[in-house]
Amino acid sequence: MYDWLLFDADNTIWDFDAAEASALERTLLERDLEWSQEVLGTYRLINKSAWDDYEHGRLPKEQLRDIRFKRLLEHYRQDHPAEDMSLSYRTYLAASNHLLEGAREVLEAVSGRYRLGLITNGLTEVQRPRLANTGIAPYFEFIAISDELGVAKPHAAFFDHAHQQMGRPDPSTVLVVGDNPNADIRGALEYGYHACWLRRPGAANRKGLGETFRIRAIGELLGHLSTSAAELRL
Repeated sequence: MYDWLLFDADNTIWDFDAAEASALERTLLERDLEWSQEVLGTYRLINKSAWDDYEHGRLPKEQLRDIRFKRLLEHYRQDHPAEDMSLSYRTYLAASNHLLEGAREVLEAVSGRYRLGLITNGLTEVQRPRLANTGIAPYFEFIAISDELGVAKPHAAFFDHAHQQMGRPDPSTVLVVGDNPNADIRGALEYGYHACWLRRPGAANRKGLGETFRIRAIGELLGHLSTSAAELRL
């Protein structure tokens, strides 16, 4: 049914939550700043807001790297250089090698049966080293990183680039797999692709997305692909 599978990276292939928590903890503790689950939760809200603004074109990518830490420091009324903290955090994050459980096995199973691409809203200095650390780059025929393209999912220009990298196939033969209802699912569907929403545990239910199917863990993707292939044979 599909010729191409396009995977999001963070919280679809990589366990970004675990990597994020570890990088933030190291960044704060080495500066004798408070670390707790409450601080982590506050940072995640700030970070999500910043990325939402970036994806909707409200925040230039030049500000994305540092503004999250400026807002975090302002929230806790701390006086530290946000740029220095941001650099440390990105360095620790880039060194991470956390994969979601079952992700490597899924890539191995679909490799050779489908053509694969990786599409990510991320920073080059973080995503490229993580690709090397986890050894998954060879699975993908192309890798599209928003920081390198100057445009992020869900914008059509991002998907234009991916579509060109694939040789402009029939959009109905492309399946996007991702966890972000806006960047991954809405972006894919509006472009004419099919979409698989990886609704992770704890994520709010979203009705009316129009996704082709949804899964709760990346390993469930294989069952849906097998079912689709069987239906096509019928």
